[in-house]
Amino acid sequence: MRHKYRKSPITEAVCEFQFRGSSEWDWTVLGLVYQEIKTEFPNKRQEVGFEINVAPQQGKVERSVGGSLSKMQFLREDGSAMVQLGPDLLAINVLAPYPSWDAFEALIRRQFEVYNRIAHPVGFKRIGLRYINRIVIPSKNIETTDYLCYYPQLPKTLEQAHGPFAMRVMHPYEGERDILNLQIANVQAEDENYAIALDLDYYLTQPDKVELNKAVEWVTVAHETIETVFEACITDKTRNLFEETR
Repeated sequence: MRHKYRKSPITEAVCEFQFRGSSEWDWTVLGLVYQEIKTEFPNKRQEVGFEINVAPQQGKVERSVGGSLSKMQFLREDGSAMVQLGPDLLAINVLAPYPSWDAFEALIRRQFEVYNRIAHPVGFKRIGLRYINRIVIPSKNIETTDYLCYYPQLPKTLEQAHGPFAMRVMHPYEGERDILNLQIANVQAEDENYAIALDLDYYLTQPDKVELNKAVEWVTVAHETIETVFEACITDKTRNLFEETR
């Protein structure tokens, strides 16, 4: 059963496709895609990558620093979502407040169809779906087990109270075709609150196993897995913080 929350803990969700192109990357793809999506994503922003090259020469070492456009970001007017494009790369980001999976899935589908029609990729290098959650608990001192089912577990012979923590577990799925990178850590909180980041990154490790026309289907399964794992990590007391709706 899908849980719905009035106060979603999701701070950002991103779906990323890394493609195998049929030929060398054509930068005109950026302009052609923008013409298709500019009504919804009118604002443009460049991201520049820097390279430092060191070349040994007789009696000295020469160094050169260069910068080049690595990708473009196209943003909604209110900054609630953006599309990122680069060489054989398409990423779709949504920020808080999270719209809903149905809305995000529809956005992913539209952008993938536009990119596929213009760039003509032949396959994938990677697909990933990532959800970053921030769980804010209105207390400085908490009993971890009251809010989480996934937490640091210390040997009984040690003092059970602990300070800052970070955990990471890699879970294989679909016969190790996919991996879920599950991370949890405490983060800086405001006032008298305690905050925990729960990061779920589901990605494809065997790209030849997913065909282009199955991409959105793969993303849907990835979301179902992420949602299942997220719910398994929290307790009803945490769900009450999110104000679950029926």
